[in-house]
Amino acid sequence: MIRETAVAGRFYEAEANLLRSQIDGCFRHRLGAASTPAPVQGRLAGFIAPHAGYMFSGPVASHAFERLARENPRPQTIIILGPKHTHYGADFSISAASAWKTPLGALEVDAALRDRLLSSIKTLKADNDAHAMEHSIEVQLPFIQHFMPGSPRILPIALHYAPFRLIEQLASEIAEVLSAEKNQNIMLIASSDFSHDTPREEAYRLDREVVDRILALDAEGFYRLIVEEDRSVCGLMPITALLTIFGRTRQNICASLLKYATSMDIMRHERGVGYASIIFEEKA
Repeated sequence: MIRETAVAGRFYEAEANLLRSQIDGCFRHRLGAASTPAPVQGRLAGFIAPHAGYMFSGPVASHAFERLARENPRPQTIIILGPKHTHYGADFSISAASAWKTPLGALEVDAALRDRLLSSIKTLKADNDAHAMEHSIEVQLPFIQHFMPGSPRILPIALHYAPFRLIEQLASEIAEVLSAEKNQNIMLIASSDFSHDTPREEAYRLDREVVDRILALDAEGFYRLIVEEDRSVCGLMPITALLTIFGRTRQNICASLLKYATSMDIMRHERGVGYASIIFEEKA
């Protein structure tokens, strides 16, 4: 089964040439990565990128993907962790599709790695229902295709809300499987927007506190800040999982904030959404 697009024509352009122009426009936007490319300070282990409509979050997202484009060697597989905005499907859902389609073509799912994860992790289920209408993973794919010609395999995993100890256990089990993948170059993306329905100055203040927990690689501190203060970071579970996985599998990880901006920096309105591109590099 091939997973068809769900939000093409809404979150991003549905026609290939227009989509490539749109992504290039995000890159060249005054908030995009064209004028401030990130320095390479180590092997790229993963990053956090937003998942709103490209008009609003695309310039911020371009910073992470532009850094990915300069990774050498490039990853063979990218695991994309996204939040579930719907209640369809299993709570912890790994895509059962053979490929995901976008207007720029199809990305093959790493079926072998999926099988190894499923055989090792009882709470992880092969499931297409959770992914059918979910946008958080899909919007990352055209950026991958645009910035990485001859794109890598992907492995989409959608995560529903869970207590910290449960998501920590799942992420630790994923980390254990990945640690055994010695011959593969695997990278991770956590898909997340930050503050929602928030005035601009407040968004900058609140999201700076959240970003600081992420930069400190503090999975539990990040999780508890969001939950205990009812912060509106929709990628709570993917980011918590990402930080936990890095804590179990990577040495000498350094996190860097490449870009933060809000939808209000794109278009004037009173309340909006915050976006961040944060990369994680493994220094030698």
